[in-house]
Amino acid sequence: MSESKTVLVSGGAGYVGSALVSRLLRDTNWNVKVFDNLMYGGDSLFQFFNFEKFSFIKGDLRKFELSKIVENVDYVVNLAALVGEPICKKFPKEAQEINFDANIKLAKKAEEKGIDRYVFTSTCSNYGLSVTDKMLDENVKLDPISLYAETKVNSEKILLEQLPKLQTTALRCATAYGLASRVRFDLLLHEFIRDAWTKAKIYVYGAQSWRPIVHVDDIARAILLIIKNSDRLNKKEVYNIGSNDQNFQKISLAKLVANRLKTDIEITSTKEDPRNYQVLFDKFTEELKFETLHKPVETIDQIAHALESGLIDDRVLFESVNVR
Repeated sequence: MSESKTVLVSGGAGYVGSALVSRLLRDTNWNVKVFDNLMYGGDSLFQFFNFEKFSFIKGDLRKFELSKIVENVDYVVNLAALVGEPICKKFPKEAQEINFDANIKLAKKAEEKGIDRYVFTSTCSNYGLSVTDKMLDENVKLDPISLYAETKVNSEKILLEQLPKLQTTALRCATAYGLASRVRFDLLLHEFIRDAWTKAKIYVYGAQSWRPIVHVDDIARAILLIIKNSDRLNKKEVYNIGSNDQNFQKISLAKLVANRLKTDIEITSTKEDPRNYQVLFDKFTEELKFETLHKPVETIDQIAHALESGLIDDRVLFESVNVR
């Protein structure tokens, strides 16, 4: 794909969004249009204004005239969402409106405008509670046990089973980690690092539960690969995004962090974690020859160094998805 294309990244100022925009601008000659309501500010976008092929529109998917942002766009990547169960539980109405209603509204407008592909970021949380040790592939029956996962499962159903003219790829991403232009510390591995740094102890509940993780840059690389190979992909498809070797029990991740930051671990039963699943990522790996580049040990060291050097301060550490 050598000719210039235009990619709309909805939610492009966020954690995954800023990582994707960086990849798009560095690795392609495409035009990149970011749409975001700047819920967490716009610092992550500052560097991108140096690229002539970058443009930005501020707005809310629920209220904006969407025909204006999909005009002359070839691909739409929708990352806009209230991400994670805590914020969805706190703002259930907004979670439904943004994660589902606005997502489908944008998809319908994209279909109407004849865009080449709609990429939707879903989540491995859709798998919920696994009662076996079986690695779960894309054909397993989904079992959402949170409002966040429900909004993603319901979106997938509409996008993959309806909107017949819209080429759609849903990506069920493992839990993200790693540094990007905007960093979140309400994610599993990052929570352990934050607690080790601020409390000198890591508190782990559901210690034996399994969870897949994937670096934010690898998610960005996967989305880029989808767009680059859009012409040869199925019209409707779903992929797990991550790597088989990054399925971890929570206690194993906590130990990696504790070893680097020299802290203790406390197993707690004050909260329960019903989520427990190991995910198989062979489909995307084999069909698109994808391999992850990053590992948690390197990221733990990077973030620890950033903390020790003062690059990450309390403002960043405690800016969670619940702030605004």
